[in-house]
Amino acid sequence: MRLIQSLTQNHQTGAQPAKVRIYIMKHNFEERKQNRIEYAKKQAEKNERDAEAYSKAADEMASHIPLGQPILVGHHSEKSDRNYRNKIWNTYGKAAKAGKKANYYKEKAKVIESNDAIFSDDPNAIEKLDEKIALLEKQQTFMKDTNKFIRKKDKDAFLQLEGATEILWQELNQKDRFGGIGFASFELTNNSANIRRLKARRRDLQSRENMVTDTIIIKGVKVKQNVEANRLQLIFPSIPPEKVRNDLFYKYSFRWSKSEGAWQRHLNNAGFSAAKQFLQNYQEE
Repeated sequence: MRLIQSLTQNHQTGAQPAKVRIYIMKHNFEERKQNRIEYAKKQAEKNERDAEAYSKAADEMASHIPLGQPILVGHHSEKSDRNYRNKIWNTYGKAAKAGKKANYYKEKAKVIESNDAIFSDDPNAIEKLDEKIALLEKQQTFMKDTNKFIRKKDKDAFLQLEGATEILWQELNQKDRFGGIGFASFELTNNSANIRRLKARRRDLQSRENMVTDTIIIKGVKVKQNVEANRLQLIFPSIPPEKVRNDLFYKYSFRWSKSEGAWQRHLNNAGFSAAKQFLQNYQEE
């Protein structure tokens, strides 16, 4: 198994790691995404209500001060008047703060809804990667064919390409475009690099399809290959010391998940490498 190979190879634990195979319900990617959207929207609504309530309260408080009434310096009411006006100011400040939070959560909900990035947690990630790869390969072919027809000055052939237009032909033939005509070499190079990167991601995700959720114990730490959550998790028998927690977070990029009760990273080669390095340096209490 990948977990056993990755974490026990060249790693002396003093004893054969205990191994337990676990099967749990799959984490629902779309449901979790929708939950995040709904949470952001609810927070936006809550803070909008708070902003309105604070604003009304401040207006009500301010209405008790006659318009243009100054603070009577030296009067017995000076201290209480200043305190009262400060309360009004602070209440308006709370309204503004709640308004900013409402706007933040509104934007956050929009970003989550419109985010078309392909996450490894997504059960449809491979299909989405295939679509994106096909689109980039089509774009690469278009750019290569276009440059070929521009060199040949064959406008008619170019216009036969899908997506070709008269305006694009004129634009690509501007000599000051990136110092030359046609698509620049770096555009093809960058696009080709993106294709290779996405294909590597696809191979990595495909290799995980044969993985199962497994757990081994090293130095008293339960190391869980949680395939359903797409996370490599470290579960300690008790709360680890502050130094260990700081190392996990700052040095090895693990994050604490309250819902999972574990320190975790994405289930990938970088996560396995980080876990192996941490465990090699970890001193069991």
